[in-house]
Amino acid sequence: MGGKNPLVVLADADLPLVVESALLGAFASTGQRCTATSRVIVEEKIADAFVKALAERAGKLRVGDGLEPGVDMGPAVDESQLKTDLRYMEIGKQEGQLVLGGERLSGLAHDRGWFVAPTIFDHVSSNSRIAQEEIFGPVLSVIRVRDFEEALVVANSVRYGLSSALYTNDAAKIFEFIERIETGITHINSATVGGEAHLPFGGVKSTGVGAREMGHVALDFYTELKTVYIDYTGRKRESSIY
Repeated sequence: MGGKNPLVVLADADLPLVVESALLGAFASTGQRCTATSRVIVEEKIADAFVKALAERAGKLRVGDGLEPGVDMGPAVDESQLKTDLRYMEIGKQEGQLVLGGERLSGLAHDRGWFVAPTIFDHVSSNSRIAQEEIFGPVLSVIRVRDFEEALVVANSVRYGLSSALYTNDAAKIFEFIERIETGITHINSATVGGEAHLPFGGVKSTGVGAREMGHVALDFYTELKTVYIDYTGRKRESSIY
Protein backbone atom coordinates (compact mmCIF):
# COMPACT_ATOMS: atom_id res chain seq x y z
CA MET A 1 0.00 0.00 0.00
CA GLY A 2 1.07 3.63 0.30
CA GLY A 3 1.82 6.35 -2.19
CA LYS A 4 4.50 8.73 -3.41
CA ASN A 5 2.23 10.78 -5.59
CA PRO A 6 3.70 13.09 -8.27
CA LEU A 7 2.37 16.41 -9.46
CA VAL A 8 3.91 17.05 -12.89
CA VAL A 9 4.15 20.68 -14.02
CA LEU A 10 4.93 21.53 -17.64
CA ALA A 11 6.12 24.93 -18.82
CA ASP A 12 2.72 26.01 -20.16
CA ALA A 13 0.89 25.34 -16.89
CA ASP A 14 -1.14 27.94 -15.01
CA LEU A 15 1.34 28.62 -12.19
CA PRO A 16 -1.06 30.23 -9.68
CA LEU A 17 -3.35 27.23 -10.09
CA VAL A 18 -0.45 24.80 -9.67
CA VAL A 19 0.74 26.56 -6.51
CA GLU A 20 -2.68 26.32 -4.87
CA SER A 21 -3.03 22.68 -5.92
CA ALA A 22 0.41 21.77 -4.61
CA LEU A 23 -0.41 23.42 -1.28
CA LEU A 24 -3.65 21.45 -1.05
CA GLY A 25 -2.00 18.18 -1.98
CA ALA A 26 1.09 18.50 0.19
CA PHE A 27 -0.10 20.28 3.31
CA ALA A 28 -3.85 19.79 3.72
CA SER A 29 -4.42 17.10 6.35
CA THR A 30 -0.73 17.66 7.24
CA GLY A 31 0.16 15.39 4.33
CA GLN A 32 -1.46 12.49 6.18
CA ARG A 33 -3.51 11.02 3.37
CA CYS A 34 -2.65 8.32 0.89
CA THR A 35 -3.20 10.61 -2.10
CA ALA A 36 -1.13 13.50 -0.72
CA THR A 37 1.31 15.20 -3.09
CA SER A 38 4.84 14.33 -2.01
CA ARG A 39 6.71 15.14 -5.24
CA VAL A 40 6.42 18.06 -7.63
CA ILE A 41 8.15 17.30 -10.92
CA VAL A 42 8.59 20.58 -12.76
CA GLU A 43 10.22 21.61 -16.03
CA GLU A 44 13.44 23.49 -15.36
CA LYS A 45 12.50 26.58 -17.38
CA ILE A 46 9.74 27.52 -14.91
CA ALA A 47 11.11 25.87 -11.77
CA ASP A 48 12.58 29.01 -10.18
CA ALA A 49 9.34 30.96 -10.54
CA PHE A 50 7.28 28.04 -9.28
CA VAL A 51 9.41 27.38 -6.19
CA LYS A 52 9.49 31.07 -5.28
CA ALA A 53 5.71 31.39 -5.55
CA LEU A 54 5.11 28.13 -3.69
CA ALA A 55 7.43 29.07 -0.82
CA GLU A 56 5.84 32.50 -0.45
CA ARG A 57 2.36 31.01 -0.33
CA ALA A 58 3.29 28.10 1.96
CA GLY A 59 5.04 30.49 4.33
CA LYS A 60 1.68 32.14 5.00
CA LEU A 61 -0.05 28.92 6.04
CA ARG A 62 -1.31 29.02 9.60
CA VAL A 63 -0.44 25.87 11.56
CA GLY A 64 -2.43 25.07 14.70
CA ASP A 65 -5.56 23.54 16.17
CA GLY A 66 -7.72 22.47 13.28
CA LEU A 67 -10.86 23.36 15.22
CA GLU A 68 -9.90 27.03 15.22
CA PRO A 69 -11.08 29.28 12.37
CA GLY A 70 -8.37 30.25 9.91
CA VAL A 71 -6.05 27.32 10.61
CA ASP A 72 -4.67 25.78 7.39
CA MET A 73 -2.71 22.80 8.73
CA GLY A 74 -2.99 20.74 11.90
CA PRO A 75 -0.54 18.52 13.80
CA ALA A 76 0.95 15.13 13.09
CA VAL A 77 -1.44 12.43 14.24
CA ASP A 78 0.80 11.19 17.07
CA GLU A 79 4.33 11.31 18.48
CA SER A 80 5.49 8.45 16.27
CA GLN A 81 4.50 10.32 13.11
CA LEU A 82 6.10 13.49 14.46
CA LYS A 83 9.39 11.63 14.84
CA THR A 84 9.04 10.25 11.32
CA ASP A 85 8.46 13.73 9.91
CA LEU A 86 11.46 15.17 11.74
CA ARG A 87 13.69 12.28 10.72
CA TYR A 88 12.90 12.75 7.04
CA MET A 89 13.36 16.50 7.36
CA GLU A 90 16.91 15.85 8.55
CA ILE A 91 17.46 13.39 5.71
CA GLY A 92 16.13 15.99 3.29
CA LYS A 93 18.64 18.57 4.48
CA GLN A 94 21.36 16.21 3.24
CA GLU A 95 19.62 15.34 -0.02
CA GLY A 96 18.17 18.63 -1.24
CA GLN A 97 18.02 22.36 -0.73
CA LEU A 98 15.77 23.36 2.17
CA VAL A 99 13.46 26.14 0.99
CA LEU A 100 10.96 26.29 3.84
CA GLY A 101 10.31 24.66 7.20
CA GLY A 102 12.26 21.59 8.22
CA GLU A 103 11.57 21.89 11.94
CA ARG A 104 9.21 21.26 14.80
CA LEU A 105 7.12 24.27 15.78
CA SER A 106 7.13 25.59 19.34
CA GLY A 107 5.43 28.35 21.26
CA LEU A 108 2.10 28.80 22.97
CA ALA A 109 0.03 27.79 19.95
CA HIS A 110 2.04 24.61 19.34
CA ASP A 111 3.03 23.25 22.77
CA ARG A 112 0.00 20.98 23.10
CA GLY A 113 0.39 18.98 19.91
CA TRP A 114 2.80 17.37 17.47
CA PHE A 115 3.25 20.37 15.16
CA VAL A 116 5.82 20.64 12.37
CA ALA A 117 6.31 23.35 9.77
CA PRO A 118 5.21 22.90 6.15
CA THR A 119 8.45 21.83 4.50
CA ILE A 120 9.72 22.22 0.94
CA PHE A 121 12.96 20.86 -0.51
CA ASP A 122 14.21 21.93 -3.94
CA HIS A 123 16.80 20.37 -6.27
CA VAL A 124 15.91 16.89 -5.03
CA SER A 125 17.28 13.89 -6.91
CA SER A 126 14.64 11.46 -8.13
CA ASN A 127 16.46 8.53 -6.49
CA SER A 128 16.94 10.15 -3.08
CA ARG A 129 15.18 8.78 -0.02
CA ILE A 130 12.81 11.73 0.37
CA ALA A 131 11.77 11.26 -3.27
CA GLN A 132 11.32 7.49 -2.99
CA GLU A 133 10.02 6.70 0.51
CA GLU A 134 6.56 7.50 1.83
CA ILE A 135 6.77 10.08 4.65
CA PHE A 136 3.05 10.66 5.27
CA GLY A 137 3.76 14.17 6.50
CA PRO A 138 3.97 17.76 5.19
CA VAL A 139 7.26 17.30 3.33
CA LEU A 140 7.32 18.19 -0.36
CA SER A 141 10.19 17.40 -2.73
CA VAL A 142 10.67 19.49 -5.88
CA ILE A 143 12.39 17.58 -8.67
CA ARG A 144 13.53 19.54 -11.72
CA VAL A 145 13.48 17.92 -15.17
CA ARG A 146 14.40 18.94 -18.71
CA ASP A 147 11.20 18.03 -20.48
CA PHE A 148 7.99 16.01 -20.52
CA GLU A 149 9.73 12.73 -21.33
CA GLU A 150 12.03 13.00 -18.33
CA ALA A 151 9.09 14.03 -16.17
CA LEU A 152 7.26 10.82 -17.07
CA VAL A 153 10.31 8.69 -16.29
CA VAL A 154 10.75 10.36 -12.91
CA ALA A 155 7.05 10.15 -12.10
CA ASN A 156 7.12 6.37 -12.70
CA SER A 157 10.44 5.81 -10.90
CA VAL A 158 8.92 4.88 -7.51
CA ARG A 159 7.53 1.57 -6.26
CA TYR A 160 4.13 3.10 -5.54
CA GLY A 161 1.33 3.85 -7.99
CA LEU A 162 -1.70 5.44 -6.36
CA SER A 163 -2.39 8.98 -7.59
CA SER A 164 -0.83 11.49 -9.98
CA ALA A 165 -1.53 14.88 -11.53
CA LEU A 166 -0.45 16.70 -14.68
CA TYR A 167 -0.67 20.44 -15.29
CA THR A 168 -0.56 21.48 -18.94
CA ASN A 169 -2.76 22.74 -21.76
CA ASP A 170 -1.13 20.48 -24.35
CA ALA A 171 -3.77 17.91 -25.37
CA ALA A 172 -1.23 15.52 -26.90
CA LYS A 173 0.82 15.40 -23.70
CA ILE A 174 -2.32 14.99 -21.60
CA PHE A 175 -3.34 11.83 -23.43
CA GLU A 176 0.19 10.46 -23.51
CA PHE A 177 0.46 11.03 -19.76
CA ILE A 178 -2.83 9.24 -19.17
CA GLU A 179 -1.58 6.28 -21.19
CA ARG A 180 1.90 5.99 -19.68
CA ILE A 181 1.59 7.09 -16.05
CA GLU A 182 1.73 4.14 -13.66
CA THR A 183 -0.97 5.12 -11.18
CA GLY A 184 -4.49 3.93 -10.52
CA ILE A 185 -5.81 7.50 -10.33
CA THR A 186 -4.78 10.43 -12.54
CA HIS A 187 -5.87 14.06 -12.35
CA ILE A 188 -5.45 16.56 -15.18
CA ASN A 189 -5.11 20.18 -14.02
CA SER A 190 -6.33 19.29 -10.53
CA ALA A 191 -4.60 18.14 -7.34
CA THR A 192 -3.56 14.55 -6.58
CA VAL A 193 -5.89 14.39 -3.58
CA GLY A 194 -9.55 13.55 -3.73
CA GLY A 195 -11.87 11.06 -5.36
CA GLU A 196 -15.50 10.47 -6.20
CA ALA A 197 -17.62 7.86 -4.43
CA HIS A 198 -19.05 6.56 -7.72
CA LEU A 199 -15.61 5.95 -9.31
CA PRO A 200 -13.08 3.18 -8.59
CA PHE A 201 -10.31 4.04 -6.11
CA GLY A 202 -6.99 2.20 -5.86
CA GLY A 203 -3.47 1.86 -7.19
CA VAL A 204 -0.97 -0.28 -9.06
CA LYS A 205 2.52 -1.68 -8.42
CA SER A 206 3.22 -1.82 -4.67
CA THR A 207 0.15 0.26 -3.93
CA GLY A 208 -2.21 -2.53 -4.88
CA VAL A 209 -3.40 -4.99 -7.46
CA GLY A 210 -6.76 -6.24 -8.64
CA ALA A 211 -10.18 -4.97 -7.63
CA ARG A 212 -10.73 -1.34 -6.59
CA GLU A 213 -12.72 0.22 -3.80
CA MET A 214 -15.72 2.46 -4.51
CA GLY A 215 -17.91 2.51 -7.57
CA HIS A 216 -19.50 -0.68 -8.85
CA VAL A 217 -16.17 -2.54 -8.65
CA ALA A 218 -16.35 -2.22 -4.84
CA LEU A 219 -18.84 -5.10 -4.94
CA ASP A 220 -15.98 -7.33 -6.10
CA PHE A 221 -13.52 -5.83 -3.59
CA TYR A 222 -15.78 -6.56 -0.62
CA THR A 223 -17.23 -9.86 -1.83
CA GLU A 224 -16.05 -13.37 -0.94
CA LEU A 225 -16.79 -15.74 -3.81
CA LYS A 226 -17.70 -19.34 -3.14
CA THR A 227 -17.85 -22.02 -5.86
CA VAL A 228 -20.31 -24.85 -5.22
CA TYR A 229 -20.55 -28.13 -7.20
CA ILE A 230 -23.78 -30.16 -6.96
CA ASP A 231 -23.80 -33.53 -8.66
CA TYR A 232 -27.37 -34.72 -9.05
CA THR A 233 -26.56 -37.70 -11.35
CA GLY A 234 -25.60 -40.20 -8.69
CA ARG A 235 -22.70 -41.36 -10.85
CA LYS A 236 -19.02 -41.41 -9.95
CA ARG A 237 -17.01 -38.66 -11.55
CA GLU A 238 -14.55 -40.15 -14.01
CA SER A 239 -12.07 -37.26 -14.31
CA SER A 240 -11.28 -33.79 -13.07
CA ILE A 241 -8.94 -31.06 -14.27
CA TYR A 242 -7.72 -30.59 -10.68
